[in-house]
Amino acid sequence: MDSLRLSFAHRTDYAGLRQHAREVLDRWQTPDLVDDTLLVITELVENVVQHTGDGGELVLHRCGDAVRVEVADSSSALPRAYGPDPRRIGGRGLLLVAAVSRDWGARPDGVGKIVWADVPLTSQASARS
Repeated sequence: MDSLRLSFAHRTDYAGLRQHAREVLDRWQTPDLVDDTLLVITELVENVVQHTGDGGELVLHRCGDAVRVEVADSSSALPRAYGPDPRRIGGRGLLLVAAVSRDWGARPDGVGKIVWADVPLTSQASARS
């Protein structure tokens, strides 16, 4: 299994984080899941920046037919995915994560948590067609 581990600050450079992840995904020869994986990374990192006062850690694991994205932070509050509500501003990030991932979840980790998603080598949209 191949891995990448990156720490990020509370006010992180999203473009730099995504670029580094893209380079690793390209090295792993996973062109079909780059866009979906970058979407998951962006949404999970944005949740950390929006809901905690600290940064966090991004970990990518290539395992079998998927890439696991893990984002750790210092908040013990587990995330909730909200259903679509046209009156609600924001709160759709985890719905996007669920749409492009095979599975996702969260688990306590020390004083914080890890939110993870498994992005399959074949995009979920193609699999549904």
